Amino acid sequence: MYSKDILSEKLVDVVIRLAVGFRVRNFRLKASSSGFEEVVYRTLEYSSKRLVRISGGQTYCGLCGRGPYTRKGMYLHLLRVHKYEIKNIVREELEDLESAGRT
Repeated sequence: MYSKDILSEKLVDVVIRLAVGFRVRNFRLKASSSGFEEVVYRTLEYSSKRLVRISGGQTYCGLCGRGPYTRKGMYLHLLRVHKYEIKNIVREELEDLESAGRT
């Protein structure tokens, strides 16, 4: 549980950047298991899709519905307002994908 908590904390910025469409720089996963890397990359993909909603060509927050935002405004909103929610979303995704892989 503790290691997933630390990992989800470190992945928050990456998930937000992916959701908004920013470039993710210098992100390398230092893991020994390729199966674990697959779980983390799927977590990033699934979690980032839940954060942003596009309606009528405008960008809205997928968590609270506020908007419209520019990409930078959406990044800042998600980071400042929903950081801990996103951390929990990432942690839950990690747990779900890990448990699905074990069964």
